[in-house]
Amino acid sequence: MAKLSVKEIQSRALLILEGAVGGIRWGELLKKIHSDAPETPPNTIHGAIQTLFANSKDVIKVARGTYQLKRYYDEQSTSGTAADTAAEETVVVVESLASKPVSFVEADFYASFAQWLCDVEEAVNEAVPLGGSLLKGKWGTPDVIGVRKPRADDMLKFEPQIVSAEIKIDPGQPVVAFGQAVAYRLFSHKSYIVVPRTTSEEDLSRLKSLCSIHGVGLVTFTLDKADPDYGVVVLPAQAAPDMFYANQMLKRLLEAAPKIFHKLF
Repeated sequence: MAKLSVKEIQSRALLILEGAVGGIRWGELLKKIHSDAPETPPNTIHGAIQTLFANSKDVIKVARGTYQLKRYYDEQSTSGTAADTAAEETVVVVESLASKPVSFVEADFYASFAQWLCDVEEAVNEAVPLGGSLLKGKWGTPDVIGVRKPRADDMLKFEPQIVSAEIKIDPGQPVVAFGQAVAYRLFSHKSYIVVPRTTSEEDLSRLKSLCSIHGVGLVTFTLDKADPDYGVVVLPAQAAPDMFYANQMLKRLLEAAPKIFHKLF
């Protein structure tokens, strides 16, 4: 078979990406093209693919060395964010002290927890509610995100630290909350799970153990918008996030909500 031109290489790369709905690693893509056209020098294939990925808006990097067609990524993100939005809009009804039913949604507690992180826990300098599908992506959007930055009077300066939180008002969703909070550690220095005090003792006991093992913070609260009374059960462990995913998250935040980005960073 004759050597492929740069345009032919790029066309084949796009065709392979069409068939790789979940994305494909760089090395595997290179091998596929070279195996079909062995007379084409690997360096030529490498350069053509590199140019394609650098200039095409149809292909995005979804992980280290892994690329995917943007439309596939957007489709998968939409399915993930739909679940987040549904959870966010879940209504929980509790009986108030006056024996009257009171309805809550998760968003009712975002702002108060952000303020608690800043003023009471002092884990961050700035915190804002996010929630829903603001950042897109199937890995979810934190309900609250904050940043701890060095102050002007700090003797020792340090890099900004990202803190994320997942809030659940449904006491029957501890496993969902834990999974999301662990996922946020990809891009966060600290991550919290926030669950109501009506969570069963069995579930709370399991959460305590899981959070202690995986370094996730556990906070409980009362389903009362006026006085949620947040309290720490397990302190989060600080860890260095994966900088690839941290930068990916920050880029999405800047694109989706520049005002929030600049307030935090």
